[in-house]
Amino acid sequence: MLKKHKNKIIISSLVVIGILLILFGSFSKNESDVEENEFNYELYTNELEEKIERFLLSVSGIDNVNVIVTLDNSSEIVYAQNQSTLDFLTINSGNGQSPVYVTEIYPCVRGIAIACTNGDRDDVRAKITKLISAYLGISSNRIEIVNFG
Repeated sequence: MLKKHKNKIIISSLVVIGILLILFGSFSKNESDVEENEFNYELYTNELEEKIERFLLSVSGIDNVNVIVTLDNSSEIVYAQNQSTLDFLTINSGNGQSPVYVTEIYPCVRGIAIACTNGDRDDVRAKITKLISAYLGISSNRIEIVNFG
């Protein structure tokens, strides 16, 4: 009698384990997606800061530099929309309907703080302000420069 039920118990156990793996797999996937989005935001800021630091080190009169960039908000994903109804366009995917991805708009720079050698000299400050303003497309009142040290 136990042999007849043994196969049913094994199959039932495997089904329960499979369902649990699917559930826990979907929860961990959603958590990692959130972490990945946050990491990308931080990564974008860090890469921008490093790129500006490398650039400023090539400017005459600057030997040491630290840069802090503040962004307006996180990135925004743009999806395709029907012009007349403003409904999102969707496609069939393995998980049902998915919106059509168009592009991602990166966040705008809100401000930048720079500490560098000779940051107290007016000529260096003017040069850096002009370069950073042109590079990032922000007004000079969003750029603050101080002497390194």
